[in-house]
Amino acid sequence: MKPEDAVGFVFALVILVAVLAIYIGLIVLGVKIAIRKNRSPHWMWFAIHPVGLIITLIVMASLSPLKRCPQCGNTTPERARLCGFCGFNYQAAFMAQQPGIYVPPPRY
Repeated sequence: MKPEDAVGFVFALVILVAVLAIYIGLIVLGVKIAIRKNRSPHWMWFAIHPVGLIITLIVMASLSPLKRCPQCGNTTPERARLCGFCGFNYQAAFMAQQPGIYVPPPRY
């Protein structure tokens, strides 16, 4: 093996490791975004393909966060006033935590 070939091989290996490190870093970033928004991190399985990684990162960045219901454990949109599964009133629970604020009974 010529010395020029060894230098070329090492250079190609360094480039390959750098590209893989960036690719894995983007996957980890996507998982962290999904967890922060209470979304399933399993969507990042689409990141196996580079185009899937780009699409999944764009979708995860644009989705609104979810909040978890303390009563039933299901997730609902962050702006929801009631849990869509059990009817838990998020506003009344928040107001009950604030001292000196009157919480009127719900109207049906």
